[in-house]
Order: sequence, then C-alpha cells, then structure tokens
Amino acid sequence: MISDVLDRAFVLREATRIHEALKGSGTAGRRAGRTRPEVVEPEITEALRSSIVKEMGRGGQQGAGSRRGAAPAAATREEPYISSDPIISIVQSALEFYLQDPQTVDTIELDTTNSAVTDWRATKKRSGRRVFEQFSVTDIGWVSSVVAMGIRKFNDKRPFNMSPAQDLKIADNCRVVMVGDWGSGIPRAQKVAMEMRKHVVDARNQGLECHVVHLGDVYYSGFEFEYRDRFLPYWPVLPTEADAVRSWCLNGNHDMYSGGYAYFDYLLTDPRFARQEQSSFFRLSNNHWQILGLDTAWDDDGLKDPQGAWIRDKVANNPQKTMIMSHHQLFSARENSPDVGKVMRSKLKDVLDAKKIDSAIWGHEHRCVTYAPHDNIKYGRLIGHGGVPVWADTGPLAAPGVFQSTKSMGGGVKERFAYMGFAVLDFAEANIEASYYDEDGGLELKEVLN
Repeated sequence: MISDVLDRAFVLREATRIHEALKGSGTAGRRAGRTRPEVVEPEITEALRSSIVKEMGRGGQQGAGSRRGAAPAAATREEPYISSDPIISIVQSALEFYLQDPQTVDTIELDTTNSAVTDWRATKKRSGRRVFEQFSVTDIGWVSSVVAMGIRKFNDKRPFNMSPAQDLKIADNCRVVMVGDWGSGIPRAQKVAMEMRKHVVDARNQGLECHVVHLGDVYYSGFEFEYRDRFLPYWPVLPTEADAVRSWCLNGNHDMYSGGYAYFDYLLTDPRFARQEQSSFFRLSNNHWQILGLDTAWDDDGLKDPQGAWIRDKVANNPQKTMIMSHHQLFSARENSPDVGKVMRSKLKDVLDAKKIDSAIWGHEHRCVTYAPHDNIKYGRLIGHGGVPVWADTGPLAAPGVFQSTKSMGGGVKERFAYMGFAVLDFAEANIEASYYDEDGGLELKEVLN
C-alpha cells in the first residue's frame, strides 16, 4: 500500500477529479495501445458522485464508525484511510494500480518514516500538488476508466457458486491457524504471516495435520493485482506445500467490491486453495467437531442461500459440536446496532435457539476480542486484526466482550497503533486449545474451548 492512498483528503480530492473526468467521457483514451471505453454510463458517474458526497459528509476517522475503531478524542491525526464505501475503495484500488504501473515511471519510493502503517509513498506528489498534475490527461482518463470498470463489476457481481466444496475429513488432533482482514500487504501484515508460518512449520515438524484460514478482506476492493501482490506472495503456506497444508479463504465485503471475480476465479484457483473448489462455503469435520466456513459477503452482511438450509442440514445430521467461521460478526461489543449480524441471526434462528452452534469466529472489525456466552453462542471470537493499522483502544470493553488485545506501538503519546495478530487452534479430541498471538509472536491469551 502507498501512504498517499491511505490519506483520506488525498483520496477524496483525486476521486473528485476522477468524477470530473468520467463526466467528460471522452478523456478515457488509450495508454500503450490499451483501449479504454470512451463513453461512461451516467449511473457510474452518479454512483461515484454520491459516494464522494457521503464520505465527505462523514468526516473524521475512516468513515467507518466503530467497526474499525475511532481515534482517541485527543488525537490530532487521522487513522490510515481504508474506506468502507465500495466505490471509494475502488478509487483507492485504481490509484494504487496507476501508481504501481511500470509505465508510470518513478512514481513510488521506499519511505520508512511511518513503519507502523506502510513503507511506500508517491514521489510525484508534493505538498499541495496533485498526483496527475505532471502527467497528461491520458493518465487521469486511464485511471478513471479503471474506476468505471470496477464500478461495473461491483454492479454486476460474479455469480455465486451454489455448491459447497466437498466435505473434508480432518484429523481429531490437528492445527488450524487463523487470521482475519489480513490482505493489506503492508510490512506488519507480512510480519504476521511470518509468525503464522512458524506455527505451520512447527505443526509439520510434529507430524500434525495443519490448515490455514483467512477470514476475508483483501484491500482495497479485491482486484486481481491485490491478490497477486498483497496476498499470495506472503501467504504462510508455500506453493510447494499445497498438498500438505490446506488453505481456506472466506469471502469478505472488500473482496466483493470489484464483484468478487478475482476472489472466486483467481485466488481460489491457486493450488493452495484448490480443496475449496472455487466455493465460498465449506465443511471440515472430525469425530468431535465440524467447522462450517460461510460466505456472509456475497450478500453484504448476509447469508446467501442455500447456506442457511445447508447449515441446518449439517447440524441436524451430524453429531459433532459445531464451529462456524464467517467474515461478518453475529454480534459485537464495539458496534452497538441491531443491524449487526441481523440477517445471519434471522436465517440461523432455529439453529441458534436450539443451541446447536457452540463456537462462532469472525473478522470484519479490526480487533481481537473474546466474548462471554451470548445469543446461545458459547464461544464468540473476533479475530480481525491481521493486517489493517488502527488506533489502539484501551478503554473499557462493552458487554458481552471479555478480553480485548490492548497492546500498542508507535505514534504519539495518545496516537498509538494497536498490535496486529492471529490465532492458533489446536484440536485435541473434544477440546480445542486456542492461542492468540501478536505480530511479534508474543502470546496474548490462551484458553480451552470444549
């Protein structure tokens, strides 16, 4: 990620210029022989305009409210800006794509002055100047056409794979390494992956079956280049281990912002994820537990059919305890809204009322939180702190929250970044030893789920 594209004011300023270019329609021409559409549909231009107005109206931190975690009241700087608006996220992807294009000569450089966030910045940008000022109108037209393409994909998303991956039998004693919201590619996310890698290697050295799960979200909007450059090179399972260590990836809302095409047809075709069979929901099971990986992002914060019926069938016809994994949360100690998890809770009401789901693990909120039993879920766990820099939060945790990682680094006295991290679940017959690690490999919490 490039620091400029994590700056809210910069992104919204350039989004406004892109909107003006799209209104002109004729600015999108050619670059190195690549033809770009010359006419942009009015609804695309209007969608961008509407998102810009909405984001400018939000002001403050990220425009994402409590989901990402607001800065302390006395903070003077904004958090790194990763918008929760699909269209603005597409703009961020397009700006990064442009700045990293080999034909955009010498536009990024290494910059380690803000290592808690990222280590690249745009070199053509100077204080008060715009990225495109030193380039021809073709450049703004070129990046605008990428934005238009992304919006088209968002509006016409990739068809859902209605069939789950074939059920996979796993060992009664095995290891599952889990991380959420990791796909930023920034140095600290890479560091998280290196620490995860140690637990993968340790499992292999012990002869222990190992699986590695991503709970979803590759930033900014799930373009193919973002999986290629930010996800796959740093994934803690090597390509040569594709058959020995299984990899799994849930679908997140950011994965769907460019329609989900790269998630289904690029990431899930990588040999390491082959066992998922290009499906966004799947089941792993042993004699004691079944793990149901769900897609709550194809329908944003929903549960696309036939998953509800599939879950009910798996719970009714299998004797194991049930753990569900999703990108979105069933409930939250950080976001006080009745809409949180509303669709999922509604579609799973019978199962939840019957106390058939023992554990639920999710991401989406960029924190690590454990919960007291709530809504008939014995173990609710948030593991969403894998790769997005957010301010540390040392305030009291609202019920039903029990534990929240509060370790922090960098910034000023009051502007501290929360540590990133991941979880390791060691299945031992009916028990699971769950260990929560930070990005330095430090153990923050250990517990037993049974």
